[in-house]
Formats: sequence, structure tokens, C-alpha cells
Amino acid sequence: MRTALTLLLAATLAGCAATPSAAPTPTAAAVSQAPAPVAPDRLRPITGAQVCAAVPKSLRVSLLPEDMFTDDVNWSNNVATATVAWGECNWHRGAPRSLSVIVQAYGTVTQTATEHAKQLFDKSKAEAATQAEKPDRRAYTPPVTADHGDAAYRRTVTETSRSGSRDAEVVIRQGPWLITITYRGEERDGALPAEAELRRGADRFAEVFTAEMAKDPSTVAPDGDRPCGAISATDVTLAFFPSVTEVGGNGDADQTACTWEIRDGVVQADRPCGRGVMRLGDIASRCGQLRIHVSDARRLYRRDLKAQFDFEAGHYAKEVPIKRLTGLGDRAFAVAQEVRVLAGDRLIRFTYDGTNVGGGPRDAPGYQKPDLDEAALRKSLIRTARSFVSGLSAHD
Repeated sequence: MRTALTLLLAATLAGCAATPSAAPTPTAAAVSQAPAPVAPDRLRPITGAQVCAAVPKSLRVSLLPEDMFTDDVNWSNNVATATVAWGECNWHRGAPRSLSVIVQAYGTVTQTATEHAKQLFDKSKAEAATQAEKPDRRAYTPPVTADHGDAAYRRTVTETSRSGSRDAEVVIRQGPWLITITYRGEERDGALPAEAELRRGADRFAEVFTAEMAKDPSTVAPDGDRPCGAISATDVTLAFFPSVTEVGGNGDADQTACTWEIRDGVVQADRPCGRGVMRLGDIASRCGQLRIHVSDARRLYRRDLKAQFDFEAGHYAKEVPIKRLTGLGDRAFAVAQEVRVLAGDRLIRFTYDGTNVGGGPRDAPGYQKPDLDEAALRKSLIRTARSFVSGLSAHD
């Protein structure tokens, strides 16, 4: 964490207040030195899809049985930098058993991610101890040291409301990485799952992810997940504006969705864009979410997506003007804040919710409130669609 530089003026001020008979001998002013830069840890740019893929199928089936309520797997990750990376996966939320895993590493120019992970781990463990002493609507067991990674602790959290649940949590420090595992059991037939059962399951997941994040980054293949990986942060940034900070997605047996969070580079805030306007002090930032939704006929039981594309184009044309696009997939059109593309066996929808013009310091000459320019947005979506479709074709 950076510390603001300060100039120590007390001695100088004291000297100015005195009235010596002779001129004082000049002395060097004491000035605090800026923290020296450090060599950053080498971080693996892990994606949420890779977090999901780290759990072996046999373990997933044994500890995460699906039921009639859900078969969802959701993931998200940031667009990794040299010093910051995180990925998250959630399996089967709302089912009798569900799992959430977050892996994260944060460094700065003056503090390595390993040093930061040690601080965050110690702080997290201290807060867990405080929660055990002062429970709220949930009951917490005290944190207990666990045998994982460089350091680890575990605890259980029991929801005491009418629809109860119980979580077994394991927090692990592995080199520069902080790993948080939450294995949840929902109440069924009036009974919560036993703490011992959940702890055993959480420990098995902890073993998997401790080993996963201990791997040398140079030995791990880049994420080849498609279709979300068909477009890069650079592609999206060039089509809109800096900076792209996060990508999320979810997949089931039928289709895949990807969400890119886009913000002005002038503002980096750890909060969602909302409706597209962010404010930090005297700065108003353009901000929005680009969504790419892919339906794949190869996984949709031979559903006729060509007929669906033609139906949607005709339906929109009856209500609003649409623009037919050439040189993009097999067929494509733009309407309002959307672009739709039929490319082989895929129907792809591109939408954007947010602002794309204006913003910046509110007291600057010519300042304009962040707003949406539909003509500019259409150009951005078309450019994004071309990059995305090209990326899909290159990896099919």
C-alpha cells in the first residue's frame, strides 16, 4: 500500500522563529525517501473458466450433485495485469450442495503480491476471530489453522434464518495467491448438513486448489476457453474506450454469455458500473457493460437458428429501422443498441448498457455529462462483432 510522501518542516520552522546573533550554519533538510520499487511476482493470468476446470469431474460429481433446481456454473475474472489477477467460479447455487472458489493476487510497484497476500490473510483471520465472538444473524465457529499451502484457516458459518444453510470456509495463502473456498449445504427436510461433512468436502477442494495455484506459471497453458476467449481486452478497448477491467460469463448445456465491464482509464473503482455513470470526487466516468450472448446449434439439439435469426430481423423491422450488415458472418443486422450475427451454427447477440461519450473532470472547459451516443455505439458494436466472429473462426 502506498504511503503519501511527507516533507518534515518542523526543524526548519523552528529555525526561522529564532533570532540568533550570527547566521546559522546551513543544514540539509530531512526529506522522506520514496519507497523503492520492487520486482513484481510473476502471476499466472488465471481465468474464471480455468478455475472451474480445475475441479476433476469425479470430485465434482461426488461433492456437487446437481438437482432439479440448478445446473448453473458461473465464472468471472479480471483482465489480468503484471501485478493483479483474480478468477472466480460458482457451481450450482441454490442446489443442496454448492461451491464458490476465488483466487486472487494483488501487488503494487512497491509491494509484491506475496507480501500483500500475507497482510490480507492475517487481516482476514483476525476478522474471522472477531465474528466468532460477536455473531449476527449467522453463527461462526472460531478460525482453526488448516494444513494447506503456506498458511490456512477454516471455519463454518451457519445461517439461522428460516431457510437455513451452512458454509464450510477455507482461506489459504499460497505464494502470492489468496484462495477462498466456500462449500455450502442448503437445508433439506428440516435439517442442515453436518459440519464435519462440509469440512471434509471443503478440505478436498482446498487440496485441489492449493496444488493448482502452486504451479509454475510457465507450465500452465493459456486459457483456450471459447467463445468468451475469442476476443481480447485490447479488441474491446479499441472498439470502446479504456479500460476494460473485468470479464464474466456463464455456461450451461445450451449457450454461453460473456460480460465485459468497461470504464474510463481515468477512474479505477471497485464497484459495478450500474446504469453507466460513475462518479469519484470531481470525476464523472463513462462506464458500461458489453454483453455477448452465443447460442450454438451444435448444442441446442439441432435447433434452426437461421429461422430464428430471420424471425428476429423481421420482427424488429416491423417496429424500428434495422441496418443490414455485410461482410460479417453469414448474415447480420444492427438495431438500436444491439448487433446480431448469424455465423455458421451460432447466433450471436452483442448489446451494451451504459455511456460512451462525455465525462471527465466536471470543472473542465466544455465538460459534458456522460451520455450514450447511439451512432458511436453502433460503430463500436460492429467493430467488436467483427473481432469476435474472426476470433471464433480462428479457433474452431
